[in-house]
Amino acid sequence: MVREGTQPIAGEIARSLARTRLGVSVEDALDKAAVRMQCQDLSWVVMAIRIQREVGGNLAELLLTTVHTMRERATVRRQVKALTAEGRLSAYVLISLPIGLGAWLFTSRREYIEPLYTRPVGWMMLGATAVCLCAGWFWMKKMIKVEV
Repeated sequence: MVREGTQPIAGEIARSLARTRLGVSVEDALDKAAVRMQCQDLSWVVMAIRIQREVGGNLAELLLTTVHTMRERATVRRQVKALTAEGRLSAYVLISLPIGLGAWLFTSRREYIEPLYTRPVGWMMLGATAVCLCAGWFWMKKMIKVEV
């Protein structure tokens, strides 16, 4: 895997291999690599190897099953990203529309929106607009986010 893999995983596996040659257990070396890379899939592989060492069984079959599960999770992640693309685009449009319209009015017909930044009531309205935009952004972000 070190010779045929791509970076950064090949470098981390090489580092883990060097640690095992110095006497660190395979599980601990791979666990450190998973922590450094912040990779949940690699930490699952390490957990599976630990369980296999304690219980026994066919390591090759266990790794094949783990790889198959990781590939399926990646496929589901991509599908969820594709399905939520419309929601993300809608969020971008809905947030940028009032800002863009305000900027266009400011440049083309400044007298229309001049009361918003010259009077105290306008300042309160702009503040309420900013709060509502932020609340809408966070709400849409929560609605779109799907954990896989």
